[in-house]
Amino acid sequence: GLKVMGFNREMTNVEMLKKLIVLESDKLSYLNVRQGLIGDLETMAEIEAVKRKLSDKYAEDKFAMFDNISNFDECSVQVKKFKPDVIFDDYIQLIDANSHIKERRLQLEKLVNDYKWLVKTENCAAVLVSQLNRALESRGDAKPRMSDLAESGAIEQVAENVLFVFYQYKTDINKYSDGQNIIELIGSKVRYGTSGSTKLGFNGDKVKLYNSIEELRRELVK
Repeated sequence: GLKVMGFNREMTNVEMLKKLIVLESDKLSYLNVRQGLIGDLETMAEIEAVKRKLSDKYAEDKFAMFDNISNFDECSVQVKKFKPDVIFDDYIQLIDANSHIKERRLQLEKLVNDYKWLVKTENCAAVLVSQLNRALESRGDAKPRMSDLAESGAIEQVAENVLFVFYQYKTDINKYSDGQNIIELIGSKVRYGTSGSTKLGFNGDKVKLYNSIEELRRELVK
């Protein structure tokens, strides 16, 4: 029911649409769709059914997505035209920097501040995806924390909330008892609440997060 705008800076719109098709289907496999293994009649029929669903749910008056905008000023123009309720930007380190500011930390600080003023002015929310520092991978405790944010000071200071998605199965398959269907959402900064973490169900081949592990298990049993 909300108007949503997405800026895909690393992934193309075509690849994101493949994810949306799988997300809105209960049957399709993202691996198969991504590899083009969709030749059988049952799969083609499912894709056609999902396309009809997408044309309504993601209609142009409700959903806008760009993969060809590199600078913030043009993003701002599109936001003001579309007036979304929520913006997703993946990811902010790929936004072209202000050429008048030489230091990268200060460039990012201006960018996140500009984004904050934009969402305040347009009365919407923005979910900004950020890179993490590579040092995280070599640390004994692989759980991300504030200092792992690339140019973390500016983001930490300006953001209302800082959330990390931690997929331990990727970092230590042998020792992780919960398996590949669990993701931990870590709230390191929650301005109007309490910091903490919770575990969510995750099915990568369905491109789907579940509100709880129990919800995922009920889905897997079907």
